[in-house]
Amino acid sequence: MTTTARTEPLSRFGNARHGVLLAARWCAVASLFMAPVNKPGTNVALGLCVLLSLLGTDTRQRWLASWRHPVVRGALVWWGVLFLSALHTWYLTSKLPLGGSFVWACWYPLALGSVLDDDRWRGRALVAFAMAMALTVLISWGMAIGWIPQRALIATQPFMRNTVFKEYTQQGLATLIFASMALAAATCTRSRNLRWSLALVSGLAVANVCFALESRTSYLTLLPVAAYWAWRLLLRHWSALKAGLAMLTLGAAVAIALWFTPLVRDRLVLSVDHEVVAYEQQHTPTSSGIRLELWRRTLPMIASAPVWGHGLHQWEPLYRQATRDMPNRQAFMMGHPHQEMLLILAEQGCTGLLVYLLLLGALARYISRLDPPQRDIYASALLVYLVAGMANCLWADFTHRHVFILLLSCIPLVAQGESTKASDGLPDARKNLRQRDGGLRHVPEPGAG
Repeated sequence: MTTTARTEPLSRFGNARHGVLLAARWCAVASLFMAPVNKPGTNVALGLCVLLSLLGTDTRQRWLASWRHPVVRGALVWWGVLFLSALHTWYLTSKLPLGGSFVWACWYPLALGSVLDDDRWRGRALVAFAMAMALTVLISWGMAIGWIPQRALIATQPFMRNTVFKEYTQQGLATLIFASMALAAATCTRSRNLRWSLALVSGLAVANVCFALESRTSYLTLLPVAAYWAWRLLLRHWSALKAGLAMLTLGAAVAIALWFTPLVRDRLVLSVDHEVVAYEQQHTPTSSGIRLELWRRTLPMIASAPVWGHGLHQWEPLYRQATRDMPNRQAFMMGHPHQEMLLILAEQGCTGLLVYLLLLGALARYISRLDPPQRDIYASALLVYLVAGMANCLWADFTHRHVFILLLSCIPLVAQGESTKASDGLPDARKNLRQRDGGLRHVPEPGAG
């Protein structure tokens, strides 16, 4: 009787903690759904995920296992750089800028990795992100066609038409990642009907970026993503010379097609030229003109502290000080220089930029070891982040930052020193071949028929 009285409450407590862990996993999935569409929902889902993960079963084992993931460690290394930069700011200004998710987002891969600890849950999280983006694209097309009313915001900001819960560049970049996810899934499915359906979804998403959103940053980002997929689908088995010539030909054809597409040409070529001329002659605060002013003012900041930078969150006060006597100052006032590497150079210096580039290189190498479709999904997401960062500061924006870091939280673990594919880039079908009597014989997997 005494033994029964002791074990039954423990069993109930264990079941309750299992339920808490299950809830934490669904909160992690929900955070991927919320990231591209709703900021408060993302914060609530992440907060609950962290809290419930700490209260669930096997807390220590799960968090230690997540800590061993190379991507988690890479994110924490960058957190260390930002933390040291914050201490640098504190030393110079007596203020410690550690508030907000700009710094603490680097801990999200560790937290989500503690609950998304197998391929099934990681797959559910990716599907949740895809569902949110599919819904976004459908609503955006409904706005473009006229079936769904536009947001009231377009009365003052016409370029925000056909956007859903977000700014048009944010939606455009997330849509490009979604299009790549659909195409990656299409290349791996055996069902012909499903393959063509996923390809159609990808095409509709790309068309939404080109003809409904009209984001110039998304246009520029689309080009290298399209080049990656051209190589992945058509040129992967060609020689380097043939593939190079084919890519040049394809690039020229795309450039010609874009030039003769009035909508894209006006947004990507002609308008930029007009904006630059207006900025140079009349100091007009156009989109391109503002960027030129931001970059011009950032270069002296970098030159004055090239090694360690000025410290975290110091670009904006320095920019305000540099432009205090500039006419039409408020029109050029921004919170970051709209260029990722310039921001890092200004705040963390060449040392921070070197760490940043090394981490991105390590991430690209890790992604190259994944199996499709994950390899194609993350290669496309990394391309989107790198190219778009040439004209924006993605890490400084909530939606860009959370979409990228939460997607990274779903990368599967590859054992150290191992690769999941053969040298031709395909899953290694030779791993079960053994030498026997001077030849090769096939050794089936355990349990294979």
